[in-house]
Amino acid sequence: MSIPEIVASKPWFGFDLDDTLHEFRRASANASACVFETIHASNNKTSVDILRNTYQDILRNATANAFTDGRTSSEYRRERFGRLLQAHRLTDDSLLGHLLEVYQGSLRKSLTLKSGALHLLQTLRGLGKKVIVITEGPADAQEWTIQKLGLQFYVDVLVTTNEVGKSKVDGMFGIVLEKYDIAAEDIVYFGDNGIRDVRAAREEGILAVLYDEKQQSCLHDVSTLRVDSWAVVEKILVHRE
Repeated sequence: MSIPEIVASKPWFGFDLDDTLHEFRRASANASACVFETIHASNNKTSVDILRNTYQDILRNATANAFTDGRTSSEYRRERFGRLLQAHRLTDDSLLGHLLEVYQGSLRKSLTLKSGALHLLQTLRGLGKKVIVITEGPADAQEWTIQKLGLQFYVDVLVTTNEVGKSKVDGMFGIVLEKYDIAAEDIVYFGDNGIRDVRAAREEGILAVLYDEKQQSCLHDVSTLRVDSWAVVEKILVHRE
């Protein structure tokens, strides 16, 4: 069989969530910008650019464990925004609570599906395929995202690092396969990160495909499989080409 035929034959289709099925970086950046503007409005001595730089440093350290410690999204955000305020000698508890509301509200407004993602999931449902989302992040946040994007009707299983206590590069895929009784040869997995998604999945024997909108699709070599749009996968499913 050709690679497109092999992909189309899989009974399970797995996906990363953030920046694979929806525009997470864009939504998160917009929400964070609203937080910085809110802090600046309360204390105009601190510029938005300085706040952004401080927050980026906080994020680099705070996400190192890939959300494996079981805390909620509110707890993570409260810690980060609290550290941001402390870094600039702002210790207003009421402001911190307001920032959490600002971030969540902006994130909700900014959530956007990747082009073709919903139609692809609908096609998979129509073909009787099983869909599993394997993603890093707090369980409550990813469940909320799935619901707000209207994907809950098309996702059979959602697994987060909170649930299994391991990141993708530390064995998450193997745990998921065992827990949900999925044979590695029965699933194809799509993700936007070459290391955390593709390489980690391939190490467990999963056929993994990089989702990369900036590079042309490659469907002739298993070791370098990638697609640049969900329309490509749709074509594979419908036409096997």
